[in-house]
Amino acid sequence: MLNKIKKAIQDKLYQDCIEEYRNALHCQTDPYLMWIRETERFDNKEEESYPSLSVICMEQCGEDFDLAALKKDIILFISGNGKIALHTFREVMEYFDTHQDVDLVYGDEDIWFLPQDGDDDPDNELKHRMFPWAKPMWSPDTLFSYLYFGNVFAVRHSALENLKWLGMDDYRLNLYDLALKVTEQGKRAGHIEKILFHKYWKANDKETASEQVMRDMDLIGVGSQYDFIREMAMERRGLKGKMAVDESTGISYPVYEVENSPLVSIIIPSKDNVEILKQCIRSVYQYTTYPNYEIIVVDNGSTAQARMMLQSFQEECAFTYLYEPMDFNFSRMCNLGAQKAKGEYLLLLNDDMEVLSGCSDWMTRMVGQASLRHVGTVGAKLLYPDSNLIQHVGVTNTISGPGHKLKALDDTQAYYYGRNKLIYDMIGVTAACLMMRTRVYKALGGLYEGLKVAYNDVDLCFRICEKGLYNVQRNDVVLYHHESLSRGDDMQDEAKFKRLMEEKDNLYKRHPRLYAQDPFNGTIRNTGAPEYEIRWLEGYEFADLTGYHDEVKESSPLPNMKHVNQAIMIVVEDCGKERFQKAGSKGKAYYLIKGWAYIPGADNARYKLKLLLQNEHGKVWEIPIVKKYRKDVAAILPDEVNVEMTGFCCWIYEGSLPAGTYELWLTARDSCSRQRLYRSAQKQLIIEE
Repeated sequence: MLNKIKKAIQDKLYQDCIEEYRNALHCQTDPYLMWIRETERFDNKEEESYPSLSVICMEQCGEDFDLAALKKDIILFISGNGKIALHTFREVMEYFDTHQDVDLVYGDEDIWFLPQDGDDDPDNELKHRMFPWAKPMWSPDTLFSYLYFGNVFAVRHSALENLKWLGMDDYRLNLYDLALKVTEQGKRAGHIEKILFHKYWKANDKETASEQVMRDMDLIGVGSQYDFIREMAMERRGLKGKMAVDESTGISYPVYEVENSPLVSIIIPSKDNVEILKQCIRSVYQYTTYPNYEIIVVDNGSTAQARMMLQSFQEECAFTYLYEPMDFNFSRMCNLGAQKAKGEYLLLLNDDMEVLSGCSDWMTRMVGQASLRHVGTVGAKLLYPDSNLIQHVGVTNTISGPGHKLKALDDTQAYYYGRNKLIYDMIGVTAACLMMRTRVYKALGGLYEGLKVAYNDVDLCFRICEKGLYNVQRNDVVLYHHESLSRGDDMQDEAKFKRLMEEKDNLYKRHPRLYAQDPFNGTIRNTGAPEYEIRWLEGYEFADLTGYHDEVKESSPLPNMKHVNQAIMIVVEDCGKERFQKAGSKGKAYYLIKGWAYIPGADNARYKLKLLLQNEHGKVWEIPIVKKYRKDVAAILPDEVNVEMTGFCCWIYEGSLPAGTYELWLTARDSCSRQRLYRSAQKQLIIEE
């Protein structure tokens, strides 16, 4: 009888755990709704409340549209296929009031889902809104690809007074021409990083709608019908060039002409990788139409046999061979090559790259792009060999660190407003194939030699951005990358992984303002996942943060670990001091700890986790954690039970703990029994004085 009662109690406790787990999972499976609830403020003022603002429907801007008839100070262009957000008017007017030097501003937008079978709740925002488009900061090369301002942008009337209206029947041509003209002569467009417009999208369900929007390439500016507009813009800007159409996609790309084909110095670091290096150099000679380049191979200590093979290979393919024995330092090797280079342009090229026969003008396109005054570096699209799988289409600076979006996805598909198809300005491009003007490279001091292996190219690109120049990803320039053939995969070697993390820390010490920030990608999409997923708000980012009180309290000492189950698996992804800054506030300093943890072979819905911090004197404090949905973790643990909510996050305000060094531990309590697990996270938190 007692056993039956005990089992009934345990069953009830377990059902309570499962219900609580499922409710938490449901609340966290749509991160965008959380963003809406926590970050948006509303304004019900109508257009009439802003007498200096005029709203123009884009679809009415055809041949008969009279630009001279516009009289109000601010002209807001919006698409008729959607509706503006409640706060759009106020956001636009406030932006122009505080940015007197800006003539055009655009905002972010999302999708307003319309069910095919009708709608019984048409005004419910949380039911209809989905798929936010986080637009980049002012990106002139992206704009030359398409009108990335989208379905909502505003212009000062003063910027239109001397502007000639194109006057075509197709409003899309007129608006694209308008956007290019208003942003010429060094003028920059502004960006409001808030949702200002909801575009209507009809589909059977949200999943179908999301897939359709992700692949959609019906964008203003995409296609050869816009090429005459771009060519007129080139002429106005004093640029020589032409538009080249990719017949397989119908997408056009600018090919800028540079007089006299200046010399390009190709720098290839390499060691004991003879055959793959030969393939690289042969492919350059075989599939490059650009007439003026030199190749410099920088060898940091190949064997005598490898050196003999390369010296013999010089008779087949000419190159300068610079032999300097030293420990591998990619930055140092590239800088040595740059010292020997004679060219006006430098091309950093991995020895495991392969030029493709179908892209013979690749260097011509890169040189032309790099010649533009506002451009710092130019990168190429890299595919895995003998496939259409993406390896690199630009660097994105995510909350997990610099990464490659769309990695290992099929390049025959388009993703997220053509991120793998169009030319985009980016926070960075990879030095596996990177071109820039030699004088810019030398003015920056070359690659930073303190980053020997990883993130040295990202550091260079960060410095480019900090100088006000742009890193341009040319997705029409395609090469194969035999990735990791040169030095192996950092993620599969414990020592290399440790070094990788150390170099990432070094990168952000040099560029603290760019930690977890990417103005070319947007906050809401700034995840570490390969796809352009919506990022979860961390607890410390909630709108009511100022009312939050961390629950740090003293706890009992840790038990003797010889008699304790330590089956918890822990990964700590962030552990350190941060500063949360909200608009209008002075900011609050806090210590952030986040990561993920699970109990192998157990039903993880049963366990409650707490963080324990033990100082050097053995004193222990405990902190409750916020559990987070981690789709990525669940994907790599297919045989574990209820591991979708394995993410954890907690934050400790400055002053909540005495100064000192704390060892991090996790404890997990089984809600259906008396079992309690402990495990060291093998991490330390340093609380400053």
